[in-house]
Amino acid sequence: MHNINSKQLAAAPEGTVLVDIRQPNEWRETGIIADSHLLTFTGENIDDWLAALAELATPEDDLVLVCRSGRRTGILLDFLHERTDYRRARHLTDGILGWLGNGLPVVAIER
Repeated sequence: MHNINSKQLAAAPEGTVLVDIRQPNEWRETGIIADSHLLTFTGENIDDWLAALAELATPEDDLVLVCRSGRRTGILLDFLHERTDYRRARHLTDGILGWLGNGLPVVAIER
């Protein structure tokens, strides 16, 4: 229920909120999934990060976290489920690498 793979995400309903937590150099390297919100998570300043997340999505939204391989988002997802109201949040288990490996499109970013 809290996991979603690339093929499932590609078929997700409109209104799904995507938050890419990778570093800017990673976004530039691979591109991003269209309509992703870019919100780097480093594990520092968690309160600031949560405040920024709250501007993008409510706990009731269909929220999906994206990273390179699914490892970082899996850790972050556990934190969100245990310590916040974002209990409906999911993460892309195969990350952007799985998305690209399935031939799904990305948007180039120069940020």
